[in-house]
Order: sequence, then C-alpha cells, then structure tokens
Amino acid sequence: MLLNQAERVKTGFWSLSPNKISKLLFYLLILFLPTQLGKHFWPNWSFVYGLRLDYLSPTLYFTDVLILLIFIFWLPEFFHQILRLQKKYLIGFALLLISLAFGLVGAKNYWAGFYGIIKFLEFSFLIFYVRNNYGNFNKTILFFCIFLSVAFETLLAFLQNLNQGSIGGIFYLFGERTFNAGTPGIANASINGQLFLRSYATFPHPNVLAGFLVLAMILLLIFSSKNYFLRVAAFSGIILGTATLLITLSRTAIIIWMIYLVVLFGLWFFEKYKKRKFNSHRLVSPVLIIGAAILFILLQNNFIIERFLTTKLSDESLVQRQELIGQSMRMFFQSPSLGVGVNNYFNNLNAASLSGNTFLIQPVHNVFLLILSETGLVGVCFMLAVFLKSLLGAFKNKQNRKYLLMLIFAVMFLGTFDHYFLTLQQGQLLFAIVLGISIAKP
Repeated sequence: MLLNQAERVKTGFWSLSPNKISKLLFYLLILFLPTQLGKHFWPNWSFVYGLRLDYLSPTLYFTDVLILLIFIFWLPEFFHQILRLQKKYLIGFALLLISLAFGLVGAKNYWAGFYGIIKFLEFSFLIFYVRNNYGNFNKTILFFCIFLSVAFETLLAFLQNLNQGSIGGIFYLFGERTFNAGTPGIANASINGQLFLRSYATFPHPNVLAGFLVLAMILLLIFSSKNYFLRVAAFSGIILGTATLLITLSRTAIIIWMIYLVVLFGLWFFEKYKKRKFNSHRLVSPVLIIGAAILFILLQNNFIIERFLTTKLSDESLVQRQELIGQSMRMFFQSPSLGVGVNNYFNNLNAASLSGNTFLIQPVHNVFLLILSETGLVGVCFMLAVFLKSLLGAFKNKQNRKYLLMLIFAVMFLGTFDHYFLTLQQGQLLFAIVLGISIAKP
C-alpha cells in the first residue's frame, strides 16, 4: 500500500520538472495579466509636490509573485541559457545597466530610480524567458487564457457601461477601482455637452483596457493559427473584444484596430482570389465581425462617431499632452546623453508651469519621449535596437509574420500616444510578452 501511495505522489504535481512548473506559472500569468491585485507602499519618495503617485509607489502585484516563482523554478535553465547567449548581447545589456546607474548620479529621486531599475530587470527576465520557451508553450492553453481574459473584461466593461460606474463585489479583488461618472479625475468623454463614463474593467484607465484588447485579439489569431476549432473561437473573441474596444472610446486603439480589420479582410480576400479558392460562405465570419461593430455603433446613438468628430486641438486633454511634451523635451536638453534618471520624470516637472494643475503630474503620453527624457540618447538607441530586433524576428516567422508585425506596430503606434507600456504593470507585462514572442527562438 505504501508503495502504491509513493507511486501516486510521483505521478502528481511534484513529479513535474521545474521547467514544466515554470510553464504552468506562465499560463497563470497570462490568465491574470489584466488584473491589478497588489499591495501598494508609500515611502516618502513616492510623493511629488505633496501628492502620492501610483507611478512611484513600490507595489507587489500578484503578477510579480508569479514572475518571481517562474524565475525560481527556471533558475538552473536561466544560467544555462545565459551562458549560451552571444557575448554582444550580454555586453550591450551590461552597458545599458551601467548607463542607467550613472544616470541616477545626482538624480533628484534616487530611490525611485533604483526601484525603476529593479522593474526593468524583472521585465527583461520575462522577455528572456518568453524568448527561450515560446516554442515549447502549449498554444491551446495560451489561447484559452487570453480568451477567458477577454471574456471577463468584456463582461465587466459592459456592466460598468450600463451602470455608469464600478460594480464592486468580487470584481474589486481583481483590481476594479471604485468610481462613478462624477469621481474626480475619472475618464469621461464629453459628447455634445453630455458626459459619458468610459469603461475601465480591471485596468487603471480605459486606454490601457483598449491597448490590452487590441493586442489580445491579435494574440488570439496567433495562438489559433494551426487549429480550425480555435480559429472559430478566435472570431468569437474578436467580436467580444471589438465591441468592448468601442465602449472604451479610446481613439488611437479604435483607429488602429479598424485599420487592422480592413487589412486582414483585404489580405484574406486577395489570397483566396489569387488561389481561385474564393467561397462566399467563408465571408460569414469577417462579415459578422464588421456587422457587429457597425450595429453596436448604431445602438450607441453615434456616440463613438461623435467622439471622433468632436475632437479639437483645443481639447483639454490634447493641451495637457502638448504641455507634457514640452516638459519632456526640456528634460532631454537638460541631460541629453543619460537623461534625468529612471523614474525621475515627475520630480523634474517644472512646478511653475503646472499652475496648480495637479492633473499635469503624469508621464508624457509618448514612450519614446519618456525614455528620451529619463535615459537620454542611450536609452532611446537601445529601445530602437530592440524594436528593430523584434521586426527582424517577425519577418523570419513565415507562418505568423503578419500577426507579429501587427503586434509590434500596434505597440509602437499606441506607445506614440500613451505611456502605459512603460509606467503601468499591465502595460509592462504586455510589452514584455510581445517582445519575447517577437524575438522567440524558432
């Protein structure tokens, strides 16, 4: 009997190798990526002009714990892969770390910079892990992790839209914040003199939710590329994601996703026509997606169309963004080579130009300018090199080339108009995973 019990133990969870356990943890990371359950800490250096900033608050998220566990279980293989890495990459990464450290010499907020470097190392590890393991991941499991995340965020976003406020209850545990249309600083859209609450789901801002949906829908196409059943399910996820994307009222995300839908439909039609395999019945799925989007727009009484038509350069949000661009350029010219220091953007804002407007204490809405101001030309050159490496990696992947290129260009386009890929946990996770997949080993 004891022998049989021992055999059962050996065939259970504990019989898994550390590498397999790390993969299970990664699947959980993908599933819980949209959540923001975490513990915030508020040391003195997380305050700027007397206000505490979430951006500077050292936070232990549940997803951080998962990444730490992945690192622990993958540690022996990590050192093995490091030793196999080409020296030019190790030297380049070491030089970047040295430049980031030197950039903190004389910085106004040294501890915030130190915390920023720790986060940089965390997500650099995640990129490296995905790069080395992507070929061995179970794509079906990854697909359903993404699909369930999209379905969950869709449900919550529509409930918030109907309620014009947060839902509370169990959703709070997943990161939903408590708010309504009248909460100060909440993201409302003013359309024809009427305010409409933009859905947040479990994200800190509707724009982050929109960015997640765009990238998640592309990932659904990548993970389902070899399975007909998953392709059908992917279309369902795209319908859900597209409908949810529209109620975020995120203009940049909606624009790029509508362009992608047209491009994908055009490529599909051209491919079938060229091979003389055109079948009208296969138009059903793409037509359903486009039809559902158009129907939803009509049901929304043209609020989404008005969102674009009423946009003016004099809008407060655009004026604020122009001010922040000016601030970031001032910081760059102040220290062009190494910048003002990682995570030191906030401490270098010109208090006089804020004129008491605390809403301007936020990052510049452009990842390239944010890197330029905090890490100078060294940091920007490194980031451009990473994007170039990702594009080259995408071109080498014949099967999913167009989807990988869509991922990378989506990050670049969205990052040109927002900052969450560098400043918020969920955005950083998305950025790291996209880069890891793009440069993954064949």
